[in-house]
Amino acid sequence: MFKHIVVPIDLRLPDPVPKAMNVAMELAGIEGARLTLVNVTGGHTGETLDGETAAEAVVMLARQVEEKIAERSEGVKVEGISVRSNDVAAEVDSILARTVEEIGADLVVAGSHAPRLMDHIFSSHAGYLVRHSKASVFVVR
Repeated sequence: MFKHIVVPIDLRLPDPVPKAMNVAMELAGIEGARLTLVNVTGGHTGETLDGETAAEAVVMLARQVEEKIAERSEGVKVEGISVRSNDVAAEVDSILARTVEEIGADLVVAGSHAPRLMDHIFSSHAGYLVRHSKASVFVVR
């Protein structure tokens, strides 16, 4: 059903989107789909990991995820990519949607939090992807 799954991750978190990651890993194993972890980096110093540090961290996380999936399913490829932004807060949604399209993903598994007041005023990242991506979007809370 799905051939390429994307999981947006935030490397600033101690355990980036654990529930969404588990769902994506399970789906990738069942479907034999490729899995790509996408991190948007840049902005102000201290706001996100930057440059080579972010690229290395997302690749290392991808290797760990691939090893976990290999315990249950064989042949699932996992890659990690880091996309640079000048203003992560302002550009993250459009960068994720563009990246999903550019790499040809057909499913996004996105972690989400319980709605807060600001979510009624501004869209969540997952909500933006639902409205602006051609890929299916599975939101995990």
